[in-house]
Amino acid sequence: MQTHGTLAETPLKSLLESAQGERSTGTLTVRNGNGQSTALYFLFGHLFHAQGDGKSGDDAVVSALHWSKGEFDFDAKAKLPADETVKAGIPELVTAAGTAPAAVEPKPEPQPEAQPERQAEQQEPRSDRKEHAEPERKVEAPQPRRGVKHRPQPKHGREPIPVPAGQILYDSLKTSFVDFPRLLTTLEREGYTGYVRLLTDDASGLILFREGSALECLYDGGGETGSSLVLGTQALQHFNDDVTAGHGVLDVVGLSPELIDGLYELTVSRPMYTELYAGWVDMRALLQFLSDRKLSGSVMIRSGGGTGVIILAKGELAGAYTSESREIADKPDQALALCDDPNAMIEVKSADTTKHPPLDVEEIVGGQRNRPAPAPAYAQTAPMPTAPPAPDPIAPTNPTIPVMPAEPPTAQIPTQNYSSYQQPTPPQMPVAPTTPPRSAGPQLDWPSVVAELQAMAEDALGNRARKVKDILGAADQSLPGIEGAIDQIPSISLLFVDSSRLEQLAQEMRARLKSHL
Repeated sequence: MQTHGTLAETPLKSLLESAQGERSTGTLTVRNGNGQSTALYFLFGHLFHAQGDGKSGDDAVVSALHWSKGEFDFDAKAKLPADETVKAGIPELVTAAGTAPAAVEPKPEPQPEAQPERQAEQQEPRSDRKEHAEPERKVEAPQPRRGVKHRPQPKHGREPIPVPAGQILYDSLKTSFVDFPRLLTTLEREGYTGYVRLLTDDASGLILFREGSALECLYDGGGETGSSLVLGTQALQHFNDDVTAGHGVLDVVGLSPELIDGLYELTVSRPMYTELYAGWVDMRALLQFLSDRKLSGSVMIRSGGGTGVIILAKGELAGAYTSESREIADKPDQALALCDDPNAMIEVKSADTTKHPPLDVEEIVGGQRNRPAPAPAYAQTAPMPTAPPAPDPIAPTNPTIPVMPAEPPTAQIPTQNYSSYQQPTPPQMPVAPTTPPRSAGPQLDWPSVVAELQAMAEDALGNRARKVKDILGAADQSLPGIEGAIDQIPSISLLFVDSSRLEQLAQEMRARLKSHL
């Protein structure tokens, strides 16, 4: 993503398409040169919020798309706000800007109106004021950051283990914007090494990654004592529940493999030396002793002034940091300074020679991709009207269950005619039941069909299915109306969802719709 430039060389339309194609994350600020500016916020290529000049959401984007001159800046490290005001996709916004050029006409008009005001101001501070008017208005560029919410801090004030700052990939990422299974899949595929931290008002969690594998998960649910800390699959389940519910924020921070190994051992290994008081331990001599033994592990120092961690890899210092200063240091001095407190407790852990298997992430989040919940709902409604007929045992396995209740009444019509014995040739009658389904096409139970398609979207997209379900729910309940809604699905812009996945979903919906006809 281009970090700065002019709109004359790179129009905003091209910038939006570039951000979407490159899956950029950050803030794009555009200025039209007349004191007006708009900030647009992206998360993995998804434009979710825009604000500027008294407008927000779709209106702010459409208005800025009419600017043909000015400049822009892109900040990939800016903190993202909690608001989500942009509802339409980028193609829809570009189309809207092209079909409504008149909406921009009033924009230039306030500029001449402002000139008399400037002239009135000139009489007092003279023309020098006019020269400074332009730079003063540019202060509006960072204004949209006012929407940033507070960063949650667990009420219990604890964290599973103190972690260093590292290379921040994503900071204070709102969980309500995150497709958690998709995020984990991306980290696994890219061979990510570091940690994912969750902070809510009531809990904190941590997942350690090494080369794409989730080594361990820690979760502190906020109990009165440290007994609320859980590890492993149970911790990952709590972590996933909080993210899915939209609680708190996520940090994604990259670390070196040596530091991750040390944090992992700090979590799972048994203490080698514990309850050592700084008042009677020579820390320099202890570190030299551990270095001579080529120890791989960690040294933790807890005092009233904070917590210090020293990570060792085969006796060499891999990094040191404290809870007060999270920056990774190549010397242990800051951590050792905590030993000035004679009551500081020291704990040494050595790397466990037993290799533990990584966490089975799919076991926890895999069900969010393929939830079978909607199917039983239909299976429960289908037997109600179709209890007497024999085909009911087969109906639950048929993906067109919502249509099945309509078939038994049509099947009874031929049997009544047959009971009149007015037809001399019974063998012709079995053909009659095959003709009503053709006329039943327009008589489909469209609400049930729409509900079934919405359930397919829920199964495929999880908590990102809202836009798809809204489009289906608002469509005209007819064959052309539903087909038109399905055709719109591939053009929707969703967080962590590729367009190819939406196209596949649309194809599956078309096949499901045809099965009803």
